[in-house]
Amino acid sequence: MKISFIITGEEIISGFRQDKNFSYASKILYEYGFSVHTQFVGDRKGDFMFALECAEKFSDIIVCSGGLGSTSDDLTRFVAAEYFGVELQENPEAIEHIRKKIYERSGRLEIPEPLRLQATFPKGAEPIFNEKGSAPGFKIERQGKSFFFLPGVPTEFQDMFSKYVITHIEKRYPNAKKKNVKVFKIFGITETYAEKEIESIGIPKNVKVSYFPSFPELTIRIYGDEIEDFSEKVKEKLREHIYSESDSETFNQVVGEILKRENLTISTAESLTGGELANMLTDIPGSSLYFRGSQVVYHPEAKLKLGVKRETIEKFGTVSEQCAKELSESVREYFGSDIGISTTGVAGPDSIEGKPVGLFYIGFSTKNSTEAFEFRFNVGRKNVKILCSYLAMKILKDKIKDTSKVKYD
Repeated sequence: MKISFIITGEEIISGFRQDKNFSYASKILYEYGFSVHTQFVGDRKGDFMFALECAEKFSDIIVCSGGLGSTSDDLTRFVAAEYFGVELQENPEAIEHIRKKIYERSGRLEIPEPLRLQATFPKGAEPIFNEKGSAPGFKIERQGKSFFFLPGVPTEFQDMFSKYVITHIEKRYPNAKKKNVKVFKIFGITETYAEKEIESIGIPKNVKVSYFPSFPELTIRIYGDEIEDFSEKVKEKLREHIYSESDSETFNQVVGEILKRENLTISTAESLTGGELANMLTDIPGSSLYFRGSQVVYHPEAKLKLGVKRETIEKFGTVSEQCAKELSESVREYFGSDIGISTTGVAGPDSIEGKPVGLFYIGFSTKNSTEAFEFRFNVGRKNVKILCSYLAMKILKDKIKDTSKVKYD
């Protein structure tokens, strides 16, 4: 079975906003083994009509995203009516659905005129109700082909796609089954290295391995009918770099759960990362259980005020192992946390203190010991800040994953 997507919106084809809907839907459909095709069009009737014509020739199911609002650039319902050669009609069920949504939000029953347009569909269309927003979608059947027109807002599209489109596919194609999938989320190795290691195991003929890099992480997905034995071999081969086997779990969550489990607190002193590390640590609900606070000590004077010795900076510089150590010790003592982590380095584009761009240090301090780790990755200013934060989180994870090593009294 072939499925086509038409993603509409001038803001998408102009590059001002990234589409999230096709990536969400295609990942689900890929696991079913369906052939998926996509087209992106702007807010122009001719482009949309051409896209519908191509999609209908190519596919059994066509899913359109966007253009169902009530502004002048929302053309989807008008284009659909013209394409199918029917008139637009107000749908009573959709009117009542919109009225109910307005009443729940404001206590009013009257529907503003612009919103009434959202209940207008091509004649014969079946409404698809939107529980996450106001604009309903609609479905049209023609010559055995199904057309779904859904809103472009990602939360609305994703909810409606899962409830209506996937349900329709499963009913229409009862033999379609998701492939067995095993996911490994990885930090610390490149896609090329991972592929080489996996190929050294020997990939069975009935197994497919896909690699999805997203700096600085890598997700490996293994598909097939019988993947258990092979997946275990991959897990053993890459064990030290795998941080999760769940698509939905993030690196932040994994580290946060370890901190909560071990009842440990942490604080950060950030120069190079400028708050990026603290943001990663606090981007998880419940992080107040383990995160005590942060100091962004970008200027040398800020480092001195936190507790770094002047002679340390004069002798070794702010970008040094010694400075990283004193920063991690000072911030741990300042906030009274179990662990202190620091970052200092040269993000670029210019060198600092004669130190090369991409050089950075991560300090790690507990009541019993203080260490510093040196790295050098000239990957651009933004990326080096992200990479340094990830490496700090990995050091933290590796240091506390063994419960026998986390008793700091």
